[in-house]
Amino acid sequence: MAGTAAIPFWLWFEQYAKASPPFVRHEANTPQGKLMLQSYAKGVDQMMNHIAAGEPTNWVFQWYTHFVKGSTTKSAELARIYPTPSPNQTLATAMWDTCQAHSPGQNEDFFLPWHRMFVFHFERMIRKFSGDESFALPYWNYSTPNPSLHGVIPAEFRVSRSVLFVDKRNQPPQPNVNAGQPIDKGQPGNPLGLGCLGQCTYESQGAVPGFCMDTDNTVHGSVHVLVGNTQNMGQIPWAADDPVFWMHHCNIDRLWASWNRGGRTNPTAPAFLSQTFTFADENNYKVVMRIGDVLDFAKLGYTYDAFEKVPPCKKTAEAVRASVANLVQRATVPATQVTLDRVPVSVTLESPETGAVPLTQSVAALTPERSLFVVARDLRADVSPGVLYHVYFDLPPGTPPAQAASYYVGALNFFGAVHHTEEGAASSGTVPSKFFSFDVTEVAKTLQAAGKLSAKPSLTIVPSGEPESEAKPVLGSITLVEQ
Repeated sequence: MAGTAAIPFWLWFEQYAKASPPFVRHEANTPQGKLMLQSYAKGVDQMMNHIAAGEPTNWVFQWYTHFVKGSTTKSAELARIYPTPSPNQTLATAMWDTCQAHSPGQNEDFFLPWHRMFVFHFERMIRKFSGDESFALPYWNYSTPNPSLHGVIPAEFRVSRSVLFVDKRNQPPQPNVNAGQPIDKGQPGNPLGLGCLGQCTYESQGAVPGFCMDTDNTVHGSVHVLVGNTQNMGQIPWAADDPVFWMHHCNIDRLWASWNRGGRTNPTAPAFLSQTFTFADENNYKVVMRIGDVLDFAKLGYTYDAFEKVPPCKKTAEAVRASVANLVQRATVPATQVTLDRVPVSVTLESPETGAVPLTQSVAALTPERSLFVVARDLRADVSPGVLYHVYFDLPPGTPPAQAASYYVGALNFFGAVHHTEEGAASSGTVPSKFFSFDVTEVAKTLQAAGKLSAKPSLTIVPSGEPESEAKPVLGSITLVEQ
């Protein structure tokens, strides 16, 4: 019966989901993508307004699978929606609040496969409830080089009378998302860039973040924050209530598919492959999925109309893994934590040992196989600050903005740093395997060659707008690592 006995994914797939030829997911701004968005709106309307509360295919049930909204708790919502025990209550208990990996104790490497499973079943629900048997979920390619589309939310999500419209997206003084302004307007660097595709391992290796975490921390988190706000895409418990969430995660899945097509491989550890998660299908059947079931997207019956080009590896995956054995901490911020503010914050990186090799000397001695990384760990905030924080290495005080670009190394976001317990309250715990890493090798070498690298270089962290007053963002530690 639906909602009761669990079906292993491989058996469920053979009976209910085999498809030939594969469904093609199109970019949302193509003619095919726009046709799919018409069906998408019909399916979303059915899930929001015509499916009974508590059914696994109801919109709120799917939203809560990602995370229950922040104004209440999982227990309270279970009691409200299911006043008496039922199979759907049991299923909700198993499914809700299982988004990976943004809560204490979770494994960052599960981020990509969990969301692939989530999007896979949601797509099938839309296919059923839209009445469009050819439906495939479109993706939002916010990273496109096309200047008229780069960072611009598709027009269908900006029509105020549409079920796809949400008014709780960022508005002035930030870019007006629903007015069609690019979400990265006015941002330094390229927060929508695809540097993650250059990673050569899936999992982190020392200070090297790996593809999964790099994607999560950079383009994924940046899009959430830049679409905003704290009761919408910018905050984990609210994010999946915005219909554009699914276009975003469809694109994140496309990046993973592109990375694999470029010759990069996924983990093979048994503990990774055997990890299971529970989902509901479009007919309310309880499906138990293993990560090993979903690593090859082509076997799931879908593909994409276009893939991103993956650059060649500068080092083999084996060399990256081997480099961990020679990791050296060159400097650290002595403070036990760094509290960010509404204004730029500068901290000094100091050698952890008396008599250590001066940084200028170690940078001069760097071989092509070695790199320098600034690593920030244990990010915490009470609520999402709602802005990006841009990071500059050894930026001289008073440097004009036009000249600051040569010191720029990347951006921090706190989308995944606001952790919630199952009861909805913010938690001080962190995802232990998660960190931000900035490759500062070229900036440091350039400064050293010009005789401008400080013996104790600074790290300057600049908010891109006005952070939320209650955010209180903190970096637990900052180190400078050679690997």
